[in-house]
Amino acid sequence: MDKLITSAVEAHYHAGFPLDAGAVLLVEIAGPRDDMLAGEAAIKRIAHQHGAISWRAADDAAEREALWASRKGAAGALGRIAPNYYIQDACVPRTKLPQVIHQIERIAHDHDLAVGNVFHAGDGNLHPLLCFDRRDARAARAVVEAGTEILSTCIAMGGTISGEHGIGHEKRDALSLVFNTDDLAAMGRVRDVFDPHRLFNPDKIFPTGAICGEVRAPAAVA
Repeated sequence: MDKLITSAVEAHYHAGFPLDAGAVLLVEIAGPRDDMLAGEAAIKRIAHQHGAISWRAADDAAEREALWASRKGAAGALGRIAPNYYIQDACVPRTKLPQVIHQIERIAHDHDLAVGNVFHAGDGNLHPLLCFDRRDARAARAVVEAGTEILSTCIAMGGTISGEHGIGHEKRDALSLVFNTDDLAAMGRVRDVFDPHRLFNPDKIFPTGAICGEVRAPAAVA
């Protein structure tokens, strides 16, 4: 969790995260007690070697669950910062995470948006959350544009446009950033074998030019 996410989570859950840290990394290990103690010592040493300002280990299951509960509730805690957020789901090689995070912050700054990053550092699965008010038409347009730039950046870094949440309506147009026409045609033929009449999840996955419904401004807003 980056600094913005950590501050929102701590204000809401009071889990004891350090507010002066640029980011918080949660690591969970499992196994026999001796192995876990050895693993914790090794992780602590590595963290301090790379500039960690503090280290904390959960003393029991309740404390561990409290830490993870606050991490899993990060998106809800962002309501303290803005009424809406637009979350992306992309994946990059782990070695590219620092560069990608810097680029995401730059993109958000260029679009005058606040961004919080909460992600799975172990597999490079990113979840930047762009904070905005969807009653503001400019902001609603900005998050879509920024989201597309973030996906393009991840692709340029050797990544892809989805780490775990799939494509669906939202990112179907972005598939053409990763796959060429022949690739998409082959996927379509495979789908037609199982669903020749295209009755299952129609208009999903493959590019059609649709806009993300989550960030469309309410009808009452001009």
